[in-house]
Amino acid sequence: MARPLKIDTTVSPVSIKEMNDADYDYITHTILSSFASSGTGVGTLTSTSSDTLIGTFSDTYRPYTVGQHPVGTDITTVTYNFYQNLGSATENLTRPMHYDSGTKEQDDTTLNTTLILSALSNLVNYGVGSYSLSPTTPVGGTWTAERTIQNTTSAANNVTYLWRKTAATAPSTVRPLKIVTGSPVSVKEMSDVEIQSLTSRLRNRIVSTGIGQYKIQSTAPVSGGTWVTRGSAFSDTRETASTQSYTGGYTGSYTGSYTGNYSSAFTGTYAGTYSGTYTGNYIGSYTGNYSRAFTGTYAGTYILYYAGFVGGYYTGYYTGYYTNTFSGSYSGTYTGNYTGSYTGSYTGSYTGTFTGSYSGAYSGGYSGSYSGLTIDATTETISSISLWIRTA
Repeated sequence: MARPLKIDTTVSPVSIKEMNDADYDYITHTILSSFASSGTGVGTLTSTSSDTLIGTFSDTYRPYTVGQHPVGTDITTVTYNFYQNLGSATENLTRPMHYDSGTKEQDDTTLNTTLILSALSNLVNYGVGSYSLSPTTPVGGTWTAERTIQNTTSAANNVTYLWRKTAATAPSTVRPLKIVTGSPVSVKEMSDVEIQSLTSRLRNRIVSTGIGQYKIQSTAPVSGGTWVTRGSAFSDTRETASTQSYTGGYTGSYTGSYTGNYSSAFTGTYAGTYSGTYTGNYIGSYTGNYSRAFTGTYAGTYILYYAGFVGGYYTGYYTGYYTNTFSGSYSGTYTGNYTGSYTGSYTGSYTGTFTGSYSGAYSGGYSGSYSGLTIDATTETISSISLWIRTA
């Protein structure tokens, strides 16, 4: 393998000499610094959907807070897509010279196996222009956060970043020689701009060899080559939800429909249909149809209708069966079954089964069993990703 030539100033007289591996360091640094100077172009990671998709991270979370109940099964998902530009770069190279049965410019094969291979190997070993996935800044050189990825929970959000190495300390300057055509033909050291022209060849070699390509997924890619992680894994977590039973007291205003068992005191206004057993004191105005046995004390005004005659007032105790329409005031104790429609104010104690529709204000205590889906304080891991780079 013919290596590029350099000027050797360590000997006298000054001479021309083949470069060794250490001499490649400055050329590699110059090529990679040019590669990292732009966030676009072949070989770079992007968020552009027209580039090649290399992986996805899904942040899933429940749109509720810990302890909230009852809740639904809704899951919100935010998707992060990652792409790499694996197109084709236009090359306009200034080629270094080497000696192979004569002085000549390096052809594509020789260039690829010397300077470009050195740059590519450095790139995939945390070199300038490489990427890492981490919640904190990677060590060594200058790193720039190019993208933020979030895992959302109701307690707190955690993030990680896609970093790119954009600078490093430059090594000692050693430049390759090039052939200068003219009359006569001469040789000259390549300038930094001419060395940077080799960056386009590096970009195309990322595409053609696969070395320097990335994947974002949970496990190592199975498609050819050697893959290693860069940085640390990042996980999507969310709170669990479970069905829990509650027996606490309720003192707010309730306007929905209640079909459970109610054993506390009711002080609101009831306008629904009552079909349970009533054992409290009734002092409201009753306008429904009463068809059960009444054994309480009736202290209201009773207007008797009998064969067309209106009777007097009744203030004693009535223990028979009353099947007509009652529109007076009832303040005694009622122990029968009430199946009519009650629109008055109820302040007694109700221990029966209530199956009607309640639309008043409820301020008593509820001691029954309630079960519903509740957001737990514990979390579960839904998925994890790592950033993988192909190194060989």
